[in-house]
Amino acid sequence: MKLLDDFNKLSPHGFKIVVFISLLPVLLWPLLMVNASQLQSSTQRFLMLAMPVYALASGYLAHRCYDERPYVSWVILAVLWLSYIAFTLMVCVH
Repeated sequence: MKLLDDFNKLSPHGFKIVVFISLLPVLLWPLLMVNASQLQSSTQRFLMLAMPVYALASGYLAHRCYDERPYVSWVILAVLWLSYIAFTLMVCVH
């Protein structure tokens, strides 16, 4: 649990930097959308269109709850990074 305690000692300003870095992959969204026309299902296309909204909402919520519940903030960011991997695999792997 020492590793988790070290993460929770991060200052709010430091956590803002972590959230900002976690939102940088949204800038690659247009590159993923170039390949999105190959997606077969309308559900997959909808998920790709909703990805930036989901990422920004996750970053906002992680930032807002960091003061009271830092563990929840880290879980939100971890799920966000897992979703980036899932979105990339959905588009790039046919």
